[in-house]
Amino acid sequence: EDAGYVSRLALLLRLAVDFQAPRAFQFYGFLHGLLAVGAMGFTLSRMHKHRELVAMLAAGISMHRIAMPFVVGMFVLGLVQLVNQELFLPRVAPLLIRGHEEIGQRTIRAFPVDFTRDDRGALLQAAAFDPAAGTLSGVTILERDERGRTRRRITADAASWGMVAAPEGERPGWVLEGGAGVELDVAAMAADRGTAGGPAPAAADGTPRSMQRTTEAGFATSLSPRVLVLRRHGAYASMLSLRQIEEILANPGAVDRESLIQSLSRYRWSRFSSVFVNVLLMWLALPAFLVRGPANLLLRSLQCAAITLPAVIFAAIFTLVTIGGIPPAVSVFLPALVLAFVVVAQWLRVET
Repeated sequence: EDAGYVSRLALLLRLAVDFQAPRAFQFYGFLHGLLAVGAMGFTLSRMHKHRELVAMLAAGISMHRIAMPFVVGMFVLGLVQLVNQELFLPRVAPLLIRGHEEIGQRTIRAFPVDFTRDDRGALLQAAAFDPAAGTLSGVTILERDERGRTRRRITADAASWGMVAAPEGERPGWVLEGGAGVELDVAAMAADRGTAGGPAPAAADGTPRSMQRTTEAGFATSLSPRVLVLRRHGAYASMLSLRQIEEILANPGAVDRESLIQSLSRYRWSRFSSVFVNVLLMWLALPAFLVRGPANLLLRSLQCAAITLPAVIFAAIFTLVTIGGIPPAVSVFLPALVLAFVVVAQWLRVET
């Protein structure tokens, strides 16, 4: 509170950079295609203004050869985006899903976990989940039978993610601190209900005969810290790497929502389809500026925008929206297929 004006201003700038700088990786993924088209238009406009295109054509260089560096450049930018998506975006993803009230934190704040079903039908609930530490507090787990009835309840003071013992061997799961379980014996419950008169029989410690108390060291489940964050923040899915997406899709029961599974499948394939879409977008925009004679460059710029912007929107719709009856691995490539026919038809009319 006693900081000076300069210190406050420096802190404000530091927090603004901390909040916005990681978004550069996200903005690159969204805008590198359109920015490359804009750079192409600026470059060819300057070449056209200084008659460089006339000189190149007079030297016998074809339009296709002039266009090729721009197309190759767009392809290289697409490969850079693949590296960005696989290496950098997953690392800054916790910073990108922060809200304004979380500025300055290195990750999102802790949040409660409502009853969440895993791939085996068990329900996990926690008073708080800390994404930075990957820990749960106030844990309750309900294991259920095939009819959804609870057969065992596990409680723990806290839990951390690791390898735990399971009947089939060691599996990933939550290592419990102060874990205790209560297992229901269905046969004993039926016997207790059939006892004539008086309360149900109980053990020496007062526990009903139908309930067996146990000590629990761990709980094997597919509800990893990444899955819990994904269920809480849907936008997190678009920033995962291929390996992370494959890990989640290997246990679809952990996600438990068909719409989220479809989104993960689209994000997995759309990073490849976007490379082809952006290359075709460059081919689509080039004829607006590759002209042999004098032209109104402002009118050409408007023509380029009228062609490329609807194409970008068209591609985004097929990337983000589930199309009934068409697998995501196919639907995300449909824009590239349609644009390929448009590009071929357009370039057949270009005088080379």
